[in-house]
Formats: sequence, C-alpha cells, structure tokens
Amino acid sequence: MTAVKPVLDAYLELNIVLGLSAVIWLAARALLARTSLRYGFVAQLRTLKALCICVLISPLLALAVSALAAFAWPGHAVGLGDIAVSAYLRGEIAMPATQFEALLNTRERWVDLILSGHNTAVTVTLALLAAVASLFAARAIRDALAIRNAVANSFLWRRSAKVDIRLSDRITIPFAVRGLRRRHVVLPSHLLDTPRELRFALAHEFQHIRAGDVEWELGFEILRPLLFWNPAYMMLKYQFGRLRELACDQSVVARKRIDAREYTTCLLDYCARTVTMGRPRVLNVALVTGGKAKRVLQQRVIALTDAPPVSAPLPALFLGLTLTFATLLALSAASLQQTEDWSHDRLMLSTVVNLERLEARNQGN
Repeated sequence: MTAVKPVLDAYLELNIVLGLSAVIWLAARALLARTSLRYGFVAQLRTLKALCICVLISPLLALAVSALAAFAWPGHAVGLGDIAVSAYLRGEIAMPATQFEALLNTRERWVDLILSGHNTAVTVTLALLAAVASLFAARAIRDALAIRNAVANSFLWRRSAKVDIRLSDRITIPFAVRGLRRRHVVLPSHLLDTPRELRFALAHEFQHIRAGDVEWELGFEILRPLLFWNPAYMMLKYQFGRLRELACDQSVVARKRIDAREYTTCLLDYCARTVTMGRPRVLNVALVTGGKAKRVLQQRVIALTDAPPVSAPLPALFLGLTLTFATLLALSAASLQQTEDWSHDRLMLSTVVNLERLEARNQGN
C-alpha cells in the first residue's frame, strides 16, 4: 500500500489539474471569442495544444515553482495546506482545531479509505470504474487491430519519405493513421475515378499528418481508460476533436486554394456515406469522424461558408497565453502537493489539537 499511495496521490492531482485546465480553457475561449480570432481555428487549436502540454508537464512545473519559492522565499509555504495552517495559527480562520485538522486531512483520509478496502460502497465503485476502464481499453485494442488489418489489406499506391498512400476496396471513407514506424493515408479505391474528390481527400489527410493530429488523437485515446469518468477530460477531448477538424478545413482551403463550397459539398457527400457504415473510431483521423459527426459537420459547414478569413495570430499573443497557462497550472500543481515533513506550523497545530482534546476530556470527566 505504501508504494501505491504516491501513485494515487499523483493521479488525484492530475485530475484536479485537469479540471482547472478545463476552466482555464473555457475562459480563454470566451476571451478569444471577443477578438478577431473568433474564427481563427488554427490559432485556437494551437492554444489548446499548448494548454494540454502544460497539463502533462504540470508535475515538472510544480517542482520548478517549489524550487523557486525555496530559493527566493525560504521558509514560506507553497502548498495550500501549509498556507491554511499558517493562516489558522495567525487567527485568520475561526474554527476548532480538531475540525480544522479533520478538514485539512480530508484528502489523506479518502486515500487511506480507498486503499484500505474496508468500505463496501467504495470498493464496489472502484470495481465498476475498473470494469469500465477495461472495456475502453479492450475497445481501443480491438479498433487498433481492425485498423491494422485495414492497412495491411490495402494496396500501396504511392510512398514518400514519411507517408504511405494506400488504396482499399474495403473502406468508403479516407483516413490517416500512424504505425510504429510510418504514417499511412488509406483511400477508398473509387476515389481514383473522381480526381477532384481525390485531391480534397489527400489535402485533408495530409494536413492532419502535417499538424500532428494523428499523434494527438492517439494520446487522447490512450488516456481514455484512465480519465473517462472525468468531465474535464471529456470536454477537452471534444473541444480538441472539434477544433482539429475546423482548423484542418481552414488550412486546406487556404493552403491549397480550394473552393470552399466545393470542399463543403465533398464533406456532405462523405458524411452521407458514413450513416450506414461501421468502421474503427480511434487511433486514426478521418475526413468525417463518427460519434458527434453531425454536430461537428454542421459547425464545419458554417465555418467554411460564413466565417470571414482570419490572418495569422501574433506570436506575442500565443506566447502570452502559453505563459499564462503554464503559470496558472504551475501554481495550482504546486499548491496541491502534500508535504511529507512536519514543519514548525504543523507541529504547533498538532499541539493545539492535543490541548483541545485534553481539555474536552477533562470537561467530560
């Protein structure tokens, strides 16, 4: 149990930071909606990627904040619990010491309760979560094997330094996927009869590869069994999938000088073909994705037909948002970390608690 406890603490901290990142993203999105970047989906996607990277490296950011605080302000607390203890000893929090200590140790009590296995309700809940996580993992493996089979049974048509272009009679929707060594764009064979649609499909899938969307989608799917229950993860994943397609459309139309209305017609045509088709949903990026494709497709059509052209964002704006994300998440992650040593303030609080308990016992006698 001693070895599992740090892992569980890190997992809880990650989920809390993930929840905070969702709030930060909603605030940033509301801010961007008031600027000229309202339709700058490429810039929005880049900003969301920066936020996700900050979440992943938040433990390192927390260590950096703790080291900086120890160097610049030695003796000052960084953790939220230590700050609360200092405020309590200064008389800024009016509460009996025993109640304050119980509130302060809430997280530690919950961790001990989870690890002890003595509570039936907690044990059943954990078993259900583990079962659902296993189902998500099994589905990801199943879909990965199905995609691998689709790639293996396709015909190699063209090959570049990093990407294989393949043709298949078994699919109706083009998609991009990556293997351990190479990336693949798999196209339905019938596209060879329609050069215009072939051009649109290749431009779309190559843009996903160029932007690294395949790897990002893979990362989100790997984390799904661990974070499926967290609404913040689900919201960020949906936002990423939405912006991924909007940014890809915007980049393709601008980069390849493709007519937006013709491109929209192609999207609608492919969407009609997905209605009755079952295909792997993960580890790949397709021209039209399943799940919430109807809502996302509506947003894509509106963005292509009604959204005005947007100039590239200023590097200073992107850098400012990234530094803001990193600072907020670094401070939050550092404040969530629990201190293992007993500081002077913690010893003082323990003394006050013992005196309060002794007084209550004497009054009881």
